[in-house]
Amino acid sequence: MAEELERDLGLVAVVAISMGAMIGSGIFILPGLAMAEAGPSVILAFVIAALLVLPAAISIAELGTAMPEAGGDYIFIERGMGPGAGTIAGLGTWLMLMFKGALALVGGMLYLGPIFDRLGVDVSGELVGPFPIESAAIGLSYALEITYLELIAVVIGALLITINVVGVKQTGGLQKILVLVMMFILGGFVALSMGNIEGGSYDGFFEEGAVGLFAATAMVLISYGGVTKVAAVAEEIKNPGRNLPLGLLLSLGLTTALYALIVFVLVGVVDAETLAGSDIPMVDGTEPFFGFIGVLLIIVAAMFALISTANAGILTASRYPFALSRDNLLPDEFATVSDRFHTPVTAILITGGAMLFIIITLPVEEIAKTAGAFQIVVYILVCLSLIAFRRRDPEWYDPDFRSPLYPWIQLFGVFAGLGIITQMDLLPQVGGIGIALLGALWYWVYGRPRVDRTGIVGEALIDTVEPTPEGGESPYRVVVPVASPETERGLIRLAAASAASHDGEAELVVMNVITVPDQTSLAQEVSYEQERIDRQQELLAEAEEIATELDIGLRTRALVGRDVGKTVLHVIEQENADDVVMGWSGTRKRRDRVLGSNIDRLIEQAPCEVTLVRYVEETAGDVVAFVGEGPYSSIAVRKAAAIARMDDDATLTLVNVQTSDGSEETDALVKRGQEIIDETARSVDVEGYESNVVVTDDVESELVKIGRRYDTVCLGVSRVSSVERLLSGAIPETIGEQVPGTILLVRSRDGTERSLRAAIRKRLSV
Repeated sequence: MAEELERDLGLVAVVAISMGAMIGSGIFILPGLAMAEAGPSVILAFVIAALLVLPAAISIAELGTAMPEAGGDYIFIERGMGPGAGTIAGLGTWLMLMFKGALALVGGMLYLGPIFDRLGVDVSGELVGPFPIESAAIGLSYALEITYLELIAVVIGALLITINVVGVKQTGGLQKILVLVMMFILGGFVALSMGNIEGGSYDGFFEEGAVGLFAATAMVLISYGGVTKVAAVAEEIKNPGRNLPLGLLLSLGLTTALYALIVFVLVGVVDAETLAGSDIPMVDGTEPFFGFIGVLLIIVAAMFALISTANAGILTASRYPFALSRDNLLPDEFATVSDRFHTPVTAILITGGAMLFIIITLPVEEIAKTAGAFQIVVYILVCLSLIAFRRRDPEWYDPDFRSPLYPWIQLFGVFAGLGIITQMDLLPQVGGIGIALLGALWYWVYGRPRVDRTGIVGEALIDTVEPTPEGGESPYRVVVPVASPETERGLIRLAAASAASHDGEAELVVMNVITVPDQTSLAQEVSYEQERIDRQQELLAEAEEIATELDIGLRTRALVGRDVGKTVLHVIEQENADDVVMGWSGTRKRRDRVLGSNIDRLIEQAPCEVTLVRYVEETAGDVVAFVGEGPYSSIAVRKAAAIARMDDDATLTLVNVQTSDGSEETDALVKRGQEIIDETARSVDVEGYESNVVVTDDVESELVKIGRRYDTVCLGVSRVSSVERLLSGAIPETIGEQVPGTILLVRSRDGTERSLRAAIRKRLSV
C-alpha cells in the first residue's frame, strides 16, 4: 500500500515559509556591504537580483505542480537532467543553505552589539587570533580571529542544532506570526523614515558603474535564497496547482518591494560613508531619528529574522543529504534517522557542524558572495531542467501551472546567471564552479556505479481516491481513523452500524497517520521508518479482515503527516465523507482544550457528522441516549438505535432530563420530557425503545448517575464553542471520567456553518 503524505500547507503558509526564509541576512546585513560595491545604485541591485531569481521561481512553480513531491529543486533537477546534475544541485543547495544559515547567525550577533554597548560590556575584542590566512590563487587574504560575538553565534548555533536533533515542534503558525511581526516593524521603519530622507543622498546614482552594480547584485542574490525553499515541501501543499505558483510569486513580489523600499530609505537617511562601512545598517538608519526604543525594535526584528533563518538553514539543509543518500548518491550514513527522536541526526550534525566552521573561518562578505554563487548554479540547473522536461514531454508530465514566455524566460535565467558569476570575485567563482566540478566528480566516482537512472525518470503520483463515476450515486461514506489494534475492531463495528442505518450503499474509509517532527521530511519518514510503516500496514490489513467479516465495503489509507487533526479533516473533505468515527480518551490533557486538541478541531470544523467513541466494548449491552431539545439529540438517538441493533440482546432507552427550579409541576415537566423523546424518535424513525424522564436540579450529577447504569451511553454535543458555553465543557469530560461503559459523543452536520474567519481560512486554504 502506497504511503500518502499529508497536504496541510495553504497559500498563507506557502507565502510565510518563503518570506520567512528570505527576510533575514539580506536586509539586515547586506545593504551596507553592497553599498560599498555599488553606491546608491544598491537599490537597483536588489531589484535586479529579484529579476534574476524570477525565472527559477517560475520554473520551480511549474515543476512543483507537475511533481508535487518532497525534495524540491533537487528532485526536479535529478529527474530532468539525471543523477549527475542532481548530485551537483543537491550538494550546491546543501552548501548554499549552510552558508545562508551561517551568515544569519553572524549577522544576528552583530545586532546584539548595541545592546552590549548600552550595558557597558565590550564584546569587540578577540578571544582567539588573529591568524593571517592568505591564498593568492583565489584572491583570499584576511586574518582569522574568533570574537566574543562569534562565540555567541557558535553557542546559539549549537543550541539550534540540538533543537533540530531532538525534534522540537516548529509550527507553521509560528512562522506566520514571525513574518507578520517583521513586516510590521520593517514597514513601520519605512513609513516613519520617509520624512527624514535627504534628496542629495542619491546623487551619483551610478558612480560605481555597471561593474559595481553587478557585483552588488551578485552579493545580494542570497537575500532571495528562500523563495524556492517551499518546493522542498511541495508534497505537503494543499492544491499545489494554485498555491505553489501564487505563493512563490506573491512572496517574491512582496519581499522585493520591502527590500527596495528599505534600502531606498537607508540610502536616503544614512551618510554614504557610514552605510558603506556598516555591519548593522538598520540600526544606523534608526538610531538618529527614533532613539534606543526604535533600535530595540529593529534588534528584535533582526533576531527574529536571523535566528529563524539560521534554524531554517539547519532544518532544510539537512534534508538534502537524505535525498542524495536515498538515491544512492551519498553513503547510507547520511540518512540515519534517530529511533528516539525520528530526526536525521547524522545529516543535522554534519550540516550544523559545517555551519559553525563557516562562522569562525570566513568573513561575512565572503560568506554572502559564496552562498550566492552556489545559489546561481542551482537556479541555472532548475531552468535547464524545465527546458529538458518540455523538450522531452513525458506522458505523465502534466503541470497545473505552465511557465509563461517559455523558453525565453528560462534562457534568460541561464545566461543572466552565467553573466553574474563572471562579475563575482575569485573566491565565489571558485566556489560556484568548484561545486559543479566536485559534484560531477563525486557522481562519476561514487554515484554512477550505484544508479542506473537517466534524466526524466519516475512516475507522477496518482491520487488513490477514485472519483464517483459521473451520474452515479456516492455511497454513504464513514471515515474511521484508527491508531490501536485494541480499539480498532470496536470502532469499525460502530462505524458499520452507523452506515447500515442509512439506505443505499455504504463504505468505510479506515485511515492511519504516522506523525513526524518538522525536522524530518515526510518522504524521509516513509523511506526509513520501516518499523512504524509495518505497524501501520498491519493495522490496516486487520481493518480489511474485520470489514470482510462484517460484509461492508472498505478502503484503507496510509498517511504520513505532522498533525493528526488536520490530516483527518483533509481526508474527510477529500472523501466527501458523511460521518467520521474516532476514538476519544474521555479526558483532556490541557485546560485550554475542551475534549482534546484533535477532537476540538474535528467538532468545530468537520463538515460531516462526528462520532467520538470512548472505551469500546465488544457488545452493545444496554444502550441509553440522552435526549434534549437541541439539533444534536436526533443524531444521538439514531446512533444509539443503530448500536442497539448490533446485538440481539441489546436494549435501547431514551432519557430526557428536565431541570426543576420549583416553579413548575413535576407532572408537567415529565409530560414535556416525554413529548421531546417521542418527537425526536419519530424524526429519525426509531421504534422499540423505553423512555425515562428525570426531573432534577443537578443535571450533571443526574446524567452521570444514569450513565453508570448502562453499558453504552450516547449524547449529542454541538461545536466546541457551544460545548464551552455548556458548563465550560464539564459534562462530556465528567461523563468520560466517571461513567465506565462505552461512550459516544455525536455531532450532526447541521448548524456547522462557518464563521467569517473560517470562511476566509477556507478561501486561502490555510
